[in-house]
Amino acid sequence: MGTYIGAKLTVNNEPYGTICFADKEERGTTFSDAETHFVELLAHLARNAIERRTYEQELEEREARLDEREEEQRALIDASFDLVFRIDTDGQFTFISDTAEDLLGYTPEELVDRPFSLLLPDNASVELATETYEQALAGQSVEEEYLVVESKTGDQVVLDVRKVPIYESTVPKENRTTADIVGVQGAAKAATERFHRERLNHVLNRVLRHNLRNDMNVIGGFSEVLEKRLSGENAELAERINRTSDRLSQLSESTRKLSENMDLAPELEPMDITPMVERAASQITERYPDADITVKMPSKIVAQSTLSLETAVWELLDNAAKHAGDYPEVSVEVTTIEDRVAIRIFDDGPGLPPSERSVLTTGEETPLVHGQGLGLWLVYWIIEGLNGDLQLHNDDPRTCIELRLHAGEVPSESSGE
Repeated sequence: MGTYIGAKLTVNNEPYGTICFADKEERGTTFSDAETHFVELLAHLARNAIERRTYEQELEEREARLDEREEEQRALIDASFDLVFRIDTDGQFTFISDTAEDLLGYTPEELVDRPFSLLLPDNASVELATETYEQALAGQSVEEEYLVVESKTGDQVVLDVRKVPIYESTVPKENRTTADIVGVQGAAKAATERFHRERLNHVLNRVLRHNLRNDMNVIGGFSEVLEKRLSGENAELAERINRTSDRLSQLSESTRKLSENMDLAPELEPMDITPMVERAASQITERYPDADITVKMPSKIVAQSTLSLETAVWELLDNAAKHAGDYPEVSVEVTTIEDRVAIRIFDDGPGLPPSERSVLTTGEETPLVHGQGLGLWLVYWIIEGLNGDLQLHNDDPRTCIELRLHAGEVPSESSGE
């Protein structure tokens, strides 16, 4: 037997009832032992109800935070990619983003549990996509440019795709192997417009260069004949035609070189650049026998470069020898300045006009700033691709153009034994 006092209890702000708590010192009503146990049971149930409700509230808050985070991630993905998908080890889609409908005409439900080959229109696309899919399953992160897929209406869509392996989440990162890969995660960006634009540019450049070169050769040949047959003012006009056709032929060749170098993605490596400078100087000497071309540099000097550097040096030497007068003096100096290799080309000509300076320093051309050819453009883009700098110096009586590249060390040729 015990003495109890009453207390009202509410759960979730709702009246739950009145329960009593033992207190022998306080006045109250006396209950039997059975009634005492019953009240204690009620109190226990009430505490459990409160604890459960607290847990449910915490769970709801946690789920809300997760939903918010998923929304943020989805927004980030939608802003960064046009399509996100997952493929299992059987080559079937297990997830594809809602953006598939806008991009390809398919809803996610129409693609999930279907093979990714469903979207591929021909054997070439199947081979390319399968190859990168298998590389991802082998643990590699791969990228494929210009993958052609087919929309629901039969239109071709070109994508740039990145694929990475998905590992079993329960396996710690440091313990993962290819055996723990359970699928492939992919992200794609639409590239149709860029693909068609680049292909059109390639066709136009190739046709233009070919036709221009052939036609200029014909014009140059006939103008040479006319120059020999004519005299006086007519011979001078024929000679001007010949010069102009020769200049256009050189422009066509510069266009070819520029296109080739723009298409390449150079992988820099440490190399001895002295042979490239020597070859370029030797070729310019043969091309302009009246020019005095001198070279001053160490027997070996290493820079982070590619073979395209020779083209840039040749273009600068050619420009100097061509415009520096009847008997041009051109010199090349190659030195190391801290962690850079500097290639300086001097000539005693009148200097670069403002339009040519603008091409070299900014790589831009406007209707008011028009370069005479593409040679200096080619130099600018080559040096950009080599992560180098191009500077014009005015503190010397001569014209000076300086190329700076990152210095490098030639890898050891030892066997490592």
